[in-house]
Amino acid sequence: MFNKPSFISSLLLTLALTNSFPGLAFATPAPLIPPTVFESRSSGAGISIPIRKRSGLANSSGVFDVDKARVDVIMTVNKHRRNMMNYLSTQGSLPAGFELEPLLTFPVKLVETLTGPNIIKRQAVPLTDENNGELWDGQISIGSNDQKFIIDFDTGSSDLWVPSINCTASTCSSKHKYDPSASSSSEAQDGSFNIQYGDGSSVSGSIYTDGVTIAGISVTGQHFAAVTNLSNSVAQTPFDGILGMGYSTLSNLGAPTFFETAVKQGVVASPEFSFFLSANGSELYLGGTNSQLYTGDIEFHDVNTSPGYWKISGGSVGVPSNAGVVSGIDTVVDSGTTLIYGPPNDVKNLWAAVPGAAAYDAEPGFYTYPCNQTLGISFSWGGKNWSIPDEHMSTGFADGSGQKCVGAIIGQNIFGSSSPTWLVGDTFMKGVYSVFNLGNNQLGFAQLA
Repeated sequence: MFNKPSFISSLLLTLALTNSFPGLAFATPAPLIPPTVFESRSSGAGISIPIRKRSGLANSSGVFDVDKARVDVIMTVNKHRRNMMNYLSTQGSLPAGFELEPLLTFPVKLVETLTGPNIIKRQAVPLTDENNGELWDGQISIGSNDQKFIIDFDTGSSDLWVPSINCTASTCSSKHKYDPSASSSSEAQDGSFNIQYGDGSSVSGSIYTDGVTIAGISVTGQHFAAVTNLSNSVAQTPFDGILGMGYSTLSNLGAPTFFETAVKQGVVASPEFSFFLSANGSELYLGGTNSQLYTGDIEFHDVNTSPGYWKISGGSVGVPSNAGVVSGIDTVVDSGTTLIYGPPNDVKNLWAAVPGAAAYDAEPGFYTYPCNQTLGISFSWGGKNWSIPDEHMSTGFADGSGQKCVGAIIGQNIFGSSSPTWLVGDTFMKGVYSVFNLGNNQLGFAQLA
């Protein structure tokens, strides 16, 4: 199971980082930065796609922001609830061991925050704090006339959607919009697309097929939604839309994902894509791996595709003194999630193994620990212990003293109260080279070079 595939010449998306902090929203769409062609460090030509880094869960003083954290938790829970609803719609029943969590709603105070002047709004500024949460987005084009969009690449969902030219609401004012009449290859499809959010708003619109291109990889007849209604909670994110890279069984559209289409149409060299997430030089590699960015073998694990996620089983999580504080866990790896979520009792037991850690009184599920404490928290799936660098584990100071930090592993049921499944986001992915093999249905990790 553990092997390092030979290099296959592939198209490389190198993602340059900028940062977003609270500020004034753009009244017009943020400018698109032209991709730059360069010689990849492996071989062949690649495309550099700028991506943005959103503000994390700390304020400008580095102190943990409870309101931001609550928004993040609610959005994450509701995202995966929607995935399960999509699965139920297409498959007729939920996957074994999964439950449909209740829709979480935003408290009135947070709704006011989302719609008022203090919302976390995008403003491109130089990268200054690698501990902020990341949103890994880049540029794609749709249609015969190459309409360009900034897209979040999300392994935890399976639909592609962008704003429509027919969205005239203020929530669409800062977005790039799809105009089907401007593309000779656009075809309207039956049905509609709709996603409900916890603030009472939604993302909804019409379904189309059209050509979609990411850095020279072009597919035809790709299903996607052009939304005419955009939720308040999504409106002020740095991206225009989302490109899901999970399995199509999670799709609200009930159609193959972009990468599934690319593999079927033979426009990628290998049915594999890889992520390197870092403060600088981040890459999404379509069609293989960049061997210059990792060292040693790639440790592959079979994916249980039945839930539609990149889900692997037989895992454990622990600390240096006890690598198996929690064992027998399932793990969903999601590039569209910043934090790590686990069943509350599991997470409680994990933090109990960290000297000085304690529940964070201001927000259930969060924990604090001494900022100078060495953590060494790691995951394992029967092979190597994959440690999370301590610098990725803090979401901010617990208070102005700077003595206690708030940890990035949260106790929160995402897939049901009886499910042993953890949701592992960028907090983990930043410390490894992650490889998603659609051909073999395997997920692999390698040591960073």
